[in-house]
Parts: sequence; structure tokens; C-alpha cells
Amino acid sequence: MNPIVSAIISSIIDSILESAMAPAPVVPPSAPVGVVRPSLQNGPLAVMTPPSNGFAQFDDKTLRLAASLQIRDTQNRIVMSGSLQQPIPVLYKVDEYGSVQRIWVLTPEEAEVADQLIKQKAAAQK
Repeated sequence: MNPIVSAIISSIIDSILESAMAPAPVVPPSAPVGVVRPSLQNGPLAVMTPPSNGFAQFDDKTLRLAASLQIRDTQNRIVMSGSLQQPIPVLYKVDEYGSVQRIWVLTPEEAEVADQLIKQKAAAQK
């Protein structure tokens, strides 16, 4: 085989393999401003203090955290409870035993929209 043809084919194969192996650019997902993530339209809205010893303060209530707790950050990624270091606005879901099972950390815009949705729902139920 002609060495030039072999070099061209090898170059093409290397180029294809490099592009297939290169990581895709990572763009963090985010909800559009003013839009509450669909799963967040229901549930209590509160300011949560950082969890400690299996409990967390939600406004004036201290609630137990479930063993299966999932905390989602503003970009909907699962985060560890120890990574929360300051009071933050959240929506949360309790399980049938009264333990907090899911927590969604809200952006300020989401917190405002969620608060409005919850107030509208409460007014509609009256």
C-alpha cells in the first residue's frame, strides 16, 4: 500500500477517534427566570437552616430528615446535606412518617414564583 494513502487513512481515523473521545461541553441546566420547576409547584415553602444530626429547621418547625433524603440544588443536581452552610429558601416534601424526603433549593426568582403559586392555590381552595 502507498505510504501516503496509509498516512491519510491513519490521520482520518485518529481525527474521528479524538472527536468521539472529547468530552462534550458542559452547560449547567437551569430553569428559565420566573419558572418554577414542575415538581416544585406543590409543597411547603420555607427557609431551611443547614441540616444537623438528622434534623433541619424549616421556618419555625424542626423536622426529621428521612434516610432516603434527596436534596436538589438550583440546577436540579443532587447535593449532600453537609454542603448547605447557610439558610436557604426551599420547597420540601414529607413522607408518610412525617420525615422530610425531598428538598429543592430555590433561586430567589423560583421562591417568589412558588410563593405566588402557593398563595393562589390557597385562595382558590377557600
